[in-house]
Amino acid sequence: MQEESKQALWSARLREHAESGQTIRSWCALNGVTESSFHYWRKRLMTATSPATQLVALPFASSCEPMLELETPHGYVIRLRSQAQVGWLGAVLAALR
Repeated sequence: MQEESKQALWSARLREHAESGQTIRSWCALNGVTESSFHYWRKRLMTATSPATQLVALPFASSCEPMLELETPHGYVIRLRSQAQVGWLGAVLAALR
């Protein structure tokens, strides 16, 4: 039997098994197929039909903005993003005293 014919035969067998709802063991016993052949062809056909893995470039987005971190003597920690306006910092520190 030619290779293409074998592939077509096993492709049909694997489809029949999937539609049967039976376990591999029971399906193979009912259809006169060895389990080792079933597993061999399933792996072989899955590998042949799987698309090759390709790497895709993704743009780098930094999720970590630079921060200013202050810790007060009372144990409060204030974290400010670099874009935050620091003008109100004195009022915040005064409120925490």
